Amino acid sequence: MGDLESFIGDHLGLTDPWKVTDVSVTEGPFGPEDHIHVDIPFGKLVVCPCCGKQCKVHDRSDERVWRNLDIMSRRTYVHARVPRADCPSCGVRQVDVPWARKNSRFTLEFESMVLALIRSMSVAEAARALREIPNRLWRIVSAAADTLRDGSDLSRVRCVGVDEKCFSGHDGYISVFVDLETRRIIYATEGKGKDAVYRFSLFLREHGGKPSRIRDFTCDFGLAYISGIRLYFRNARITVDPFHLMQMANRALNDVKCNEYPLTVSRMKARYILLRRGDSLDENQQRIREEICMNNEKLGFAYRLKESLSMVYSFGDRETARNHLEGWIRVAGGRTVRRFNSLARTVENAMEYILNWYDSHLTNAVLEGTNSLISVIRRRSRGFRTSKNLIDICYLTTDKRHTDIYGRSINPLPQVK
Repeated sequence: MGDLESFIGDHLGLTDPWKVTDVSVTEGPFGPEDHIHVDIPFGKLVVCPCCGKQCKVHDRSDERVWRNLDIMSRRTYVHARVPRADCPSCGVRQVDVPWARKNSRFTLEFESMVLALIRSMSVAEAARALREIPNRLWRIVSAAADTLRDGSDLSRVRCVGVDEKCFSGHDGYISVFVDLETRRIIYATEGKGKDAVYRFSLFLREHGGKPSRIRDFTCDFGLAYISGIRLYFRNARITVDPFHLMQMANRALNDVKCNEYPLTVSRMKARYILLRRGDSLDENQQRIREEICMNNEKLGFAYRLKESLSMVYSFGDRETARNHLEGWIRVAGGRTVRRFNSLARTVENAMEYILNWYDSHLTNAVLEGTNSLISVIRRRSRGFRTSKNLIDICYLTTDKRHTDIYGRSINPLPQVK
């Protein structure tokens, strides 16, 4: 029995004075179950959880039970009566157990397995695989996400990108803030716009950062984000993401109704060719594009506006790009293509933020990748009841400190400060 006790003690990570006192097998609802009983022998001193002093045992709690990793396909539980330390300095305090997190009903290895599983499956699927209640696993997810969020050191953050992600319907959004240098999510919150930026500024202060130290911010054309950044991050240079500029140009072109014009190809193929970059088309597609633009003056003009706007990032300096944009605004704002009239006003109002790319060379490409990952998470889970659940899963899924199903770290990456 001594070798078995030592083996199980190593498995649980027991340290002196904790000892395995008994191992038993009972019949449970899913078959045979293993029960490991752990205790501190009478007369042994315990460590005060507050000051670390060796103290006498004051009393012991009623028996508590933690679920452990299954052993040989059998559910395994750890039983213990947790003592309370009689510390002369701190008073009576319940000691920490080495195999579980405080206030948890699962061992650390079981929680590590849960966190590893939900990186590749939904919580409901993980609960079925582990034969557990989903709400219990959600408590593990929430505690792990809080640990990641609260343990962040943001004192070295200098470049931040922000973008919104639709959570539910058309009015449910979350805002995701990413450190563009380390490419990791540092904060996510419900809602969007100025209020989300304000909450991020508070979170930044609480975790060692200062808004005055943020030198660059990237975002889309949303005035709410821009006004919030100007208000709470006054030293930050705002760069409008090039992807969103071209997205708006493509939407404006797409709104020019192809079914109003005679086309030699299908409407879908015409839109496919016109919405792609001109330098990515093959010879046959270029020929079709020229025919479409030649036979339809308004559609061809809208296409040339889109292509001309995409050239703003191809110049060698900021002033040349400014002259190009000013000329584009005059042309786009003076013709009858309604959507490009509106886009010209938007570009004129955000011209300085567009041109800031020549100084920062920053984009929201990391955030667009994060948005794709969030979309995969949503589809995998078939939606979430609350935005907090989605935010917690995002923290865990994008965290680089992965663990395997046994709780061991795989390729641990150092924390970038």
